[in-house]
Amino acid sequence: MSKLIQPPKGTRDFLPEEMVLRRKVMETIRESFALYGFVEIDSPVFEYFELLSRKCGSEIEKEIYVFEDKAKRKLGLRFEFTSPLGRYYATNAEKLTKPFKRYIIGKVYRYENTQAGRYREFYQADADIIGSYSMNVELELLDLAVFTLEKLSMGNYEIVINDRKILDGIINAAGIDESKKDAALRALDKTAKIGEAGVIKEFNENGIGEGNYRSFMRLIDLDPGLDDAKKLTALKERINEYVKDESIKNKTNEGIEELSFIIENERKAGACEGLNVIKFDPLLVRGLGYYTGPIFEIKSKDISIGSFAAGGRYDNLVELYGSRPEGACGISFGVERIIDIVTERDKDIFKSLSSPVRLYIVYLSESERTSALKTAKFFRLKGINAELSVSEGPNIGKEIKYADKKGIEYIAVIGGREASEKKLTLKNLKTRKEIFISAEEAAESIK
Repeated sequence: MSKLIQPPKGTRDFLPEEMVLRRKVMETIRESFALYGFVEIDSPVFEYFELLSRKCGSEIEKEIYVFEDKAKRKLGLRFEFTSPLGRYYATNAEKLTKPFKRYIIGKVYRYENTQAGRYREFYQADADIIGSYSMNVELELLDLAVFTLEKLSMGNYEIVINDRKILDGIINAAGIDESKKDAALRALDKTAKIGEAGVIKEFNENGIGEGNYRSFMRLIDLDPGLDDAKKLTALKERINEYVKDESIKNKTNEGIEELSFIIENERKAGACEGLNVIKFDPLLVRGLGYYTGPIFEIKSKDISIGSFAAGGRYDNLVELYGSRPEGACGISFGVERIIDIVTERDKDIFKSLSSPVRLYIVYLSESERTSALKTAKFFRLKGINAELSVSEGPNIGKEIKYADKKGIEYIAVIGGREASEKKLTLKNLKTRKEIFISAEEAAESIK
């Protein structure tokens, strides 16, 4: 017997019952985006590698699938949606209404080690707003996030926020050279994974001293008893004391003001009413280098799987692709991690999901097949998912078992009497009750 061929590492097959949940999650996200006025777009699943690396640098090649086409053009599979959005916006800017509120749901690809919540092929759902520098954009996206997560019944999560301008100021105050800033931020971004010793090791490997690390940590060592607003005030005092470069100091204070605005307004009645899960975290970095202002991640508080949604402001991105500078901010939902959290919390969730097929139609002999075909078409035109038996010699007992196994709620039986009277026998497979009625009456009953 030949060996079974498995899917490539980091990819998965999904059973029909799993697809019911996946479709439900994605449609819930899609509906939420639309309710907030975002419009759907699509773009190629592969782009020129030069585009994908323009902001992130050539090092990104280690993390994405890169290949040459038959004309020797270097291409890459998209590893996220923001860089392709920069190209999309620059290409179509004259046709778009600003501010441009777009969403996209699709597959992205990353060549990385697989583990819980991490795959090489996975779905993301992104919502972005281009064309505004106002912090109201951040409030809108955070409100959208909470609204969506409530519809998904996610519960028990927190939103952690920071600002890249604040990080730049702390890096400067800690004595880390500007040329080493990106290396320092990449190392700090791994704190949860590699711990303090690992971060110090990476600092040393990149020519940044342990003393710089200690200075950085002292600057963000804020009294845990303070609320976020007071923590930001205390941090501002330290920045003003230790940062000597006025331009960096002003930018850092600008970042503190941005977060203060978000924290103050997210608790007020209005657009962000109900947002009470936001927490300032001065160690939040977000690895992608194109962020320029507020950044945020959303994490489960009871399932250890990392962040399942994240985003931030990237005001400089679209300019890289030939468009004039525009304020921009976005959020990305990790569909796979959301589904993993849902299934981890409810091990029996697949048993509770109903089949997308509502009705199974069975005919008792070939002479009723034409009548069964017309009946199936009637239900489909009524918007009821109806499956028609394809058996040549239907056995009613076997057909009921088949429908039961698929989780179909109703079965319609069409025999000689049903065909002659233009009716059907409708059986509810949950209650086991059956009635002899017309197709019109059956449609109403099923709906």
